[in-house]
Amino acid sequence: MSALLWLCAAALTAQTAADSLARLLQRAPADTNRVLLLVDYAWEINETQPHQAERSLREAIALAQRLGYLRGEAKAWNGLGVLEEIRQNKNAAQQHYLKALQLRQQLGDKAEIASSLNNLGVLYENFGQPDSALAYHKQSLAILETLRDTLRIARARFNIAAVLQESGDYTEARSQLYEARAILEQIGDRDGMAKVYAQLGHIYLELDRYREALRWYRQALDLRQQLGEPQGLAMALSDYANALDEYQARGTDSLTDVFALLERPTPRRTAETQSADTVLHYYQRALQLWNQLDNAAGKAQVFTNMADVYKRLGQYATGLALLQQAEAIALDLEDPLLLMEIYNVQSDIYDRMGQHARSLGYVKKYYALARETKNQKFVQSALKDFSEVYSAMGDYARAYAYRVKYDEFRYARLREKERSDFARKEVLYEAERRERLLKEQETALKLQAAELARSRLELYASLAGVIALLVLAALLYSRNRLRARTNRELAAKNAVIERERQRADDLLTNILPAATAAELKAHNRVKPVRYDSVTVMFTDFKGFTLIAENLPSEVLIAELDECFTLFDDIVRQHGLEKIKTIGDAYMCAGGLPLPNDTHPADVVRAAIAMQCQLQALMARKKAEGKPVFEMRIGIHTGPVVAGVVGRHKFAYDIWGDTVNTAARLEQTSEPGKINISETTYQAVKDLLPCTYRGRLSAKNKGEVAMYFVEYTCDEP
Repeated sequence: MSALLWLCAAALTAQTAADSLARLLQRAPADTNRVLLLVDYAWEINETQPHQAERSLREAIALAQRLGYLRGEAKAWNGLGVLEEIRQNKNAAQQHYLKALQLRQQLGDKAEIASSLNNLGVLYENFGQPDSALAYHKQSLAILETLRDTLRIARARFNIAAVLQESGDYTEARSQLYEARAILEQIGDRDGMAKVYAQLGHIYLELDRYREALRWYRQALDLRQQLGEPQGLAMALSDYANALDEYQARGTDSLTDVFALLERPTPRRTAETQSADTVLHYYQRALQLWNQLDNAAGKAQVFTNMADVYKRLGQYATGLALLQQAEAIALDLEDPLLLMEIYNVQSDIYDRMGQHARSLGYVKKYYALARETKNQKFVQSALKDFSEVYSAMGDYARAYAYRVKYDEFRYARLREKERSDFARKEVLYEAERRERLLKEQETALKLQAAELARSRLELYASLAGVIALLVLAALLYSRNRLRARTNRELAAKNAVIERERQRADDLLTNILPAATAAELKAHNRVKPVRYDSVTVMFTDFKGFTLIAENLPSEVLIAELDECFTLFDDIVRQHGLEKIKTIGDAYMCAGGLPLPNDTHPADVVRAAIAMQCQLQALMARKKAEGKPVFEMRIGIHTGPVVAGVVGRHKFAYDIWGDTVNTAARLEQTSEPGKINISETTYQAVKDLLPCTYRGRLSAKNKGEVAMYFVEYTCDEP
């Protein structure tokens, strides 16, 4: 049966079922069976006839309440929850699910209780509340494990993994998926296995581990082809094509490895062109299925993905034509998320074509949608794109302003996850603290009351004059002691304030250049400065992600700290400015904040020192059986804009095409090598030996002339 016939048959089957249930309801008496028929009928029509479905469920609830039929009433409340979730009415769906859960708890039906908890978990997950979703899913899993319901246990673990992945806890998400996988493979549930394999692919793709992602997507695709279900197969083809495209465009392995992975010979054409053809082949297959299913959203998504491939190949007209088709569909569907993806790719294509004004227009479009829908991912992306487009247009003031907004927004998003992780712990801690304080206050009041009563008895028993003298003497003594203690405390606080002020000054000069720190303290702001010539260096460790997975976090941080401390000393010795570290990457620059003419040679000599001292350190690590890092270095000389980013946690940073080019040179370098650009080479060629590599492809830069600096670590 073709996919189109299959879809028509499925729709016909659903309609036939609804018609059959409607005929049964015409003759069904007002008993418990009618309650169940009403719920089943609503289930069949809840997406096509939502108002009729609601009337049917309300009738089922009223009848079940008259009959005292708790199980049927719970089933109807659950159906109403599903209906309101389809309508995107979160609060109403929550109330209905909780009502169903309450009734099922009265009945003690563990299987149904677990089902209600799962529904609540999915509800909170869909509405962006992962903490609540995780709590409900774990409660559901605990019940299912007591029932030993293996299939539903696997599904519960799959749901938990999805929430953990969305929260960024990839390690625990992967563990849950492996547990689900073991169950599904044992019972031979191929549909469930395909879903687990695809989810594992999503995790590895998000971690930029493209080879692992491709292997899991390949297994999911093989199962979908065996099952022959068109929609699942179309999604599997798109997943596989997405991963293959990312692997080819951004993976650290050579392009030829793509074909080794696919077990295909590399043709005479360039590896990049052939790999793109392979990606497009899978997208075309997915598109054929979406066409057969008449699924407009699926077609629009594939059009967008294919346009992104054509953008990378430089076939901009083809990419824009596909995006126009995708945009028409997205507007018809009123799908803001899809529109944001389309406009994002369109802005990138026009930027590459040099049509920066049109690129800016599309950035504004998807930025407006992102703010309207409160989509933080695309708001962040738009702020970055604004900065880059304005920079390309020569409007450096706006470029700098948007870069500041981007960095602040990105920092806020990083902090948001940390806040959510600790929010519940803070609530519990505060509740315990308040309870403890109340108990302490209650005890203190009781002691004070007892002391007051005792003092009153003593007062009445003593002579009035003696008591007056004693009270006066006690007051004078207490006042003198209080004054002396207050003076001591004030002096101590002043000393603490002075120490903290000095500590703040020291910290500020440690994270900012001295001149920049002085300007910030004097004026509470720092003006951005444009430098015509600065040399920027990026370093990065090869295979760091794989090494990091096998090391405890404390050991990993200690190893990185030792390497970066070594680099900090070298940077200071050569008069450079450390900019920042990003994961295992280290960034520094020469020629700022005080301009000089020696910065290209200073930076290259610092790079040689870093490679030599790192190699010596790694030799000792290897002898001790510890992990060993190899480092790539990229260096480029050109203009930048420098300034201070943020208002709460200051950071000195630099922007411009020079920074991007230096990063690309590092990515196209090799372990143990120092890769420099043409401009840096011209500045150091008479001082240091270099070897011409040719004009090599760099991401988003086209072909760039590159040179390796020749050095030996035996030289003084």
